[in-house]
Amino acid sequence: MKISVNQKRRKLLKLGSAAVILPVAARAGAATSSSPGATGDPSSGSSQTFDSVNAAAQANSAFVPANQALLFQYDSPAVESLIQFQGLPVGNGRLGAMAGGASDHEALYLNEITLWSGSKNVVDPAYTTTGMGSYLTLGKLYIDLPAHAGATNYQRSLDISNSVVRTQYRVGGKTYRREIFSSFPDNVIVVRLASDGGSYNGTVSLTDGQGTQTIGESNRALSFSGSVSGSGELYSTYMLVVPDAGVASLNSSTAQITLQGCPALTIIIAARTDYNGRYVENYLTGINPRDAVIADVQRAVSWRYSDLLDRHVRDYRALFGRMDIDLGRSSDAQRALTIPERLLARQVNPNVADPELEAMYVQFGRYLTISSSRGSMPANLQGLWSTTNNPPWMADYHTDINIQMNYWLADRAGLPECQQPFVDYVTGQLPSWVQSTKNHFNDAANVNYSNSNGNVAGWTVAISTGIYGSIGWDWSPPASAWYCRTLWNHYQYTLDKAYLARIYPVMKSACEFWQARLIRDPATGLLIDDKDWSPEQGPHQQLGITYAQELVWDLFTNYLSASRLLGQDADFARSIASMKAQLYLPKVSPTTGQLQEWMSDSIVGETGHRHLSPLIGWFEGERITLDSDPKLVAGVRALLLARGFDSFGWGLAWRIACWAHFHDAANCYSMIPKLLRYSAGNDGVSGTFANMFDAYALSSNASAFQIDANFGGPAAILEMLLQSRMDRITLLPALPSQWNTGHLTGVRAKGGFTVDLKWNRGALSSVKLTSVGGTQTTLQYGNVARAVTMRENGTARFDGNLQPTS
Repeated sequence: MKISVNQKRRKLLKLGSAAVILPVAARAGAATSSSPGATGDPSSGSSQTFDSVNAAAQANSAFVPANQALLFQYDSPAVESLIQFQGLPVGNGRLGAMAGGASDHEALYLNEITLWSGSKNVVDPAYTTTGMGSYLTLGKLYIDLPAHAGATNYQRSLDISNSVVRTQYRVGGKTYRREIFSSFPDNVIVVRLASDGGSYNGTVSLTDGQGTQTIGESNRALSFSGSVSGSGELYSTYMLVVPDAGVASLNSSTAQITLQGCPALTIIIAARTDYNGRYVENYLTGINPRDAVIADVQRAVSWRYSDLLDRHVRDYRALFGRMDIDLGRSSDAQRALTIPERLLARQVNPNVADPELEAMYVQFGRYLTISSSRGSMPANLQGLWSTTNNPPWMADYHTDINIQMNYWLADRAGLPECQQPFVDYVTGQLPSWVQSTKNHFNDAANVNYSNSNGNVAGWTVAISTGIYGSIGWDWSPPASAWYCRTLWNHYQYTLDKAYLARIYPVMKSACEFWQARLIRDPATGLLIDDKDWSPEQGPHQQLGITYAQELVWDLFTNYLSASRLLGQDADFARSIASMKAQLYLPKVSPTTGQLQEWMSDSIVGETGHRHLSPLIGWFEGERITLDSDPKLVAGVRALLLARGFDSFGWGLAWRIACWAHFHDAANCYSMIPKLLRYSAGNDGVSGTFANMFDAYALSSNASAFQIDANFGGPAAILEMLLQSRMDRITLLPALPSQWNTGHLTGVRAKGGFTVDLKWNRGALSSVKLTSVGGTQTTLQYGNVARAVTMRENGTARFDGNLQPTS
């Protein structure tokens, strides 16, 4: 991927504060003048021109045309060795790919989100791939076209409005185009190659990421199937090549599909495992998924390509189209840049705002949410997209911020369905976690966390969890309470009592764990957490850490609401209410003026530590607010100041969200350029890679992909524009001057509402409130508050002074 930092800097410095404006709707990002598309009936051999079918697709009301679509634009392909940082992602929640886009050597790195190594239901303090396990890569698909080397007029883009990756270039006077997407309704990845009068000559090959042999099938198909060592998980992948014309045939000696004189062709890929996520069924069905993936491909190939694209876009747009965000207009010069250039421009001139890039960053988080958390497992540390069998931290589920941050965005951003995989994961794993807690939490090996009173009940987990009930690294007692906060969030947005009944046993069991664990503080007589560790710093075996006390208060509070709403377990609820009333609540240090991270302010860790664990009661908890005791609020602010304004991506996202709750727009916005710092992947920079994935600095010369900031950063930006509790919606609490005029539509608010906002010259101009189950709330804008009562599923409109307009 050609980009010379030194050569670009001179160009970027000239941008300065360029003020040429284009409408946001016209072109967000450097868009191409046409939107590549291709058709033809893959099963009939008939062919249509690329542009005629693309025009038909755009006529579909769901399809966003290129001059309005949100495009991430590139002028060169990804370097395959850096595909994690430069490749473009597609996904349907379960099946994903990273596309490199080289004209002569297309590389797709494939993933199936349930493909994992590891053992079942083990506690693995050593944190190993054989114990807790690791996320695995599915394999690779290559399209080799030797005659297409040296292509000109190269363009590559990720269209997040329609969820399609495109490549276009010219060879020998002919234009060639590709489209790649992962379809949720059809359970397949689709690759379409088309041309304007040209032809494809080359090979298509498929390799298994676990090393089993690829099999050539007689009908222009390739496949592989295998079993993961240790877990015994079965997996299968099936790929079919369908040319519109010309010849596509199996080379049995190389297990490749050879292309000869094909003007256009469609490649359809399906993959599955036998994982079902349920402890009670031993997680695996034991049924070879080969027949299922063949059936997936057979169903998909019965559709015309244009129909596959249409079905995919309609399905995706039904979710993505719910929310729109406009933070202002970027300059013509900014919009002319590719994404790597644009990130570098932001880095070279951090004081020059690029509001369309920042709005696209929010929408990219929504794209990744839909693409990696739908109908299967929750997004892991790399979402869905790993390119190796040894991903950083095994691409697991970290329970002391990371998986929770992965789900900050879904409900806020109008994607409640995408929270469901987290619910399924927790409820499916819960019996194993209960058993592990019972069998191992108080054993002799757990000296740092075991309950000194000898009691144990309910469930908790470790800092890391896998997909087979196994946990690793270190116990994390407060994780059960934080998982319940993530579950409770969804109820607050939806008011869905059927959902609440489903998560109620999880919350009750977590309360049982804490009922057994809490001990009396001899100095105060109050209930405190037993031996614990404030993530991820300071000494172990500390009592009453702020992180735990706040999360237990939050758990008890929300459980009591759930018990009352469902009319269940009144006696148990009374005992929890009594314990809540006796909880020790964190204090402000008389020495530092900061909220104490530990019960004693004599124990100090790293001043600017990346984690904000002791601030969990401020965000995302709800105990401490601006209306709380001023001394306590001042202590929160002092600790937040001490933590500083720089961190890894997820640390910045957490900081922005916390400052947003102080209504401090300037401090919030100061960290957004840091979220968008350009990282090449081999430079040890925390920020954003060329493909907009979050970069986590590992060393001075290496950065890793870690997806949580891609969800947390957008969620924090939304917190700058709207904050909500069950009884209050605060509008534009931390609006920076850089987003002086704009709108936000389709954002969700706790209490069961959707909100549309418009603002002009820094002031609110209109509000539309739509019930999705809620009936009462208070709208707050600055010093103006308005109590609102409306019918369920009704709508109300207000002006900038919160006066009703209809």
